[in-house]
Amino acid sequence: MSFQWPTGFERCPKEDWAETPLEELALKYDTVEEHGWYDNLDATVELIIENLNSGDLIIDYSGGTGILTQRLLMAAQRDDFGILIVDSSPKFLRLALEKFQDNEQVSFRLINFLRDERRLQLLDEVLTTEMIEHGVDMICSTNAIHLYNQLDETLAAWNRVLRPNGRIHIQSGNIRNPSADEDAWIIDETVDHIHQAAMKIVQEQPEWANYSTMLEDEEYMKSHDVLRDKYFLPVRPIDTYLDALTSSGFQIDKQIVKTIPADVEEWYSFLSVYHEGVLGWVGGAERITGEKATEYVIEERKKLIRISMDMIFGRNDSFQTSWTYIEALKPE
Repeated sequence: MSFQWPTGFERCPKEDWAETPLEELALKYDTVEEHGWYDNLDATVELIIENLNSGDLIIDYSGGTGILTQRLLMAAQRDDFGILIVDSSPKFLRLALEKFQDNEQVSFRLINFLRDERRLQLLDEVLTTEMIEHGVDMICSTNAIHLYNQLDETLAAWNRVLRPNGRIHIQSGNIRNPSADEDAWIIDETVDHIHQAAMKIVQEQPEWANYSTMLEDEEYMKSHDVLRDKYFLPVRPIDTYLDALTSSGFQIDKQIVKTIPADVEEWYSFLSVYHEGVLGWVGGAERITGEKATEYVIEERKKLIRISMDMIFGRNDSFQTSWTYIEALKPE
């Protein structure tokens, strides 16, 4: 029997984001689904299917453009469960809607930013009364938990909407895990190594001399360090997440660490979209200088990112990355 949404529940509410045109940033981000390092989703899909029952409702939290949802639907090959994609980016959620608007298994909700309180809505503030009364069976967060500033509050809200014996599946390549292979990278930490390599190149190679004076401006460089940390947040240890889960009322069921190869060219393709966060000091980031970088400067940044990657990865085609998976449940 196909999945039935609670009576009165709208799969997609009539909100402004749902009517806007598709945006380039979302379309570019969505191409990571084709990258080999996005095989990090495979283990999560397997864990979900292991525990999937007929009639289950899954929340794809920070579901973005719907990459996990798409893989899960393809792997499960059944229509007796529902997926609610929840995300704070209207651009990404709009693309997810474009993909799944005709699939009755999938619904959509935007997490709004509450300006007066200077915070994002929590999950139980996003869901309707019908949905909260219906209950949620699983919550998944892939490649996103390391971005949550309100970690304790976020997990407490998950607990409030999850049914007893409900499960959560968390994974990230940006968790410091002592069980990880010593040779495996924490993927976002490659960005700081790229930054360090780029500074060395600018200092030592005459063709990049135009940018060397920028390195001498301490305030200027510090401001770009702060910006880089906003794009790629400092990595937290696994105990941060385990402690937050247990203090929010969850019981840890599984911890898994996997090593996944990442193609250097594919990672470059991803980072080049966020060139301002990676090497914004090359020519100056608009958020700091107030001036938009020229196309020439943007191309220079991208070129320097690529050269720096060759330096840190020894011109290898790929590098090993570490992914941490945590499965927890809400005790009955």
